[in-house]
Amino acid sequence: MATVEYIKKYDIAYYGGGNNSKNYAYRAIIGLRRDNNSLIGAAYFHRDAATLPNTDSISTSGYISVHYGESDFERIVDMLRNEDPVYIRYVNGWDMASINTSLEPVGEEEFNA
Repeated sequence: MATVEYIKKYDIAYYGGGNNSKNYAYRAIIGLRRDNNSLIGAAYFHRDAATLPNTDSISTSGYISVHYGESDFERIVDMLRNEDPVYIRYVNGWDMASINTSLEPVGEEEFNA
């Protein structure tokens, strides 16, 4: 069974750290939020593939943690900025989460008015 939550808002923490960065696994974390600002979960972007966990997770309270390499950061931010609606999905049994868009027609283009 899958858990699906619509993402209405997000916030980004993009970390530096210089020489200390080796002591912190994440390059960035994007907080994924409901319309009332409560957290649905977060997307974690790892500096090094060695720190990626074997699975994504969902807590007993429903908080979803989805993990990516840092090279995926711009793709996820692009989806959050340019698509609507966007949701996070967690599939039990696969222990995998994803950030998704809804169905869109083929050939849809962005138009600037």
